[in-house]
Amino acid sequence: MDTLSVAAWRTSVSDAASRSELWSKYRQFFQSRGYTLWIVGRGYNHQPPNDNPRAPDGYSYENEDPIDVTWYWTRTTDNRDVLIVLPSDGVVGENCIEVLRTMATGKNAGIDRNHTLPLLHEIHHENLVFGVFPLVGSSFAPAWFSNIAHALESMSQIMEGVAFLHDHLVVHRDLFLSNFLSSRRDGSWDPEQKQDFLRPRYYIIDFEWAVQFSPDSEPASRTVTGPPLPWDIYRRPPPPEMRSELPYCPFKADVWQVGKSFMGCIVHIEHVVPDVLKLFRQMSADSAEDRPSAREAVTQLNKIRNELPTDILQACIEEFDDYDVNDGFWEYEPFDLYILIKVKNAGPDKGDGDDVQYLTQYLQR
Repeated sequence: MDTLSVAAWRTSVSDAASRSELWSKYRQFFQSRGYTLWIVGRGYNHQPPNDNPRAPDGYSYENEDPIDVTWYWTRTTDNRDVLIVLPSDGVVGENCIEVLRTMATGKNAGIDRNHTLPLLHEIHHENLVFGVFPLVGSSFAPAWFSNIAHALESMSQIMEGVAFLHDHLVVHRDLFLSNFLSSRRDGSWDPEQKQDFLRPRYYIIDFEWAVQFSPDSEPASRTVTGPPLPWDIYRRPPPPEMRSELPYCPFKADVWQVGKSFMGCIVHIEHVVPDVLKLFRQMSADSAEDRPSAREAVTQLNKIRNELPTDILQACIEEFDDYDVNDGFWEYEPFDLYILIKVKNAGPDKGDGDDVQYLTQYLQR
């Protein structure tokens, strides 16, 4: 089997035939590790290898009458649904793997303040390192919620997750809406459903550009320079300091990205929650020195939430179609290539199972 690189893996995303050919080369390998690939459909449509209901896994939930989201086709066998990602080819992505081992496995993965999507299994094939992640519900963007309380809850969870990363000296460097996921498979939380007591959990994904600093490092040395990718490739809106050729604090750049992203979600209701929007504007200030830390920001947001009256918290959020493109949080971006698969057995090393059928599936970062 030909050895592939992360770059080649991502390049194949632009052509359906190339994707199918690429993944088909690995179907027997994944089958030997206990994973059966889903069935290819047209475009993004696909389906599990059989009609069995998806087994509960503690990561994703749905209402009694869920919306049919063809993006995921969440029907599975009697076991979990997961995603397989190629984060490293042994050269590119080593930082990503190290960060995931620190934040998405072991003790840290079980801490409630940590909102990193857990890494369930690490699979090695020659120089390739695949990561197996739970298939959670739905994308955060566009982030419309049934009321203000639910919107602020989601933002608080993500900001708490960022603060947890920073507490462990990890910077994400790509904290935009498409890298936040909800455990609710239909993406909504219905306040009229009295039995719907479950609070959705929100996750942070895609640590491709993450950096982890040593606890022994000098604080002043914890800097980066420029964008994560060359400027002719990088598509994200940059904080001002990223444009310079000087080293800058990536922790404050993370805060800028979160503030910019969330500000775009609520800018149309500034008259309802002015203090929240003021916080997000402070987080996305041009000067890094004027921004709060992630920990300070989430503490302030929670204080604002606790002081809001019930009628404000229960107020509906009107949807609007026009994002402020100057905020830049909804830019075009490269795609991450994932493969949607089904776990055949309770453990990843049990049995060979039936013949494998495959598909390719990619999710926008």
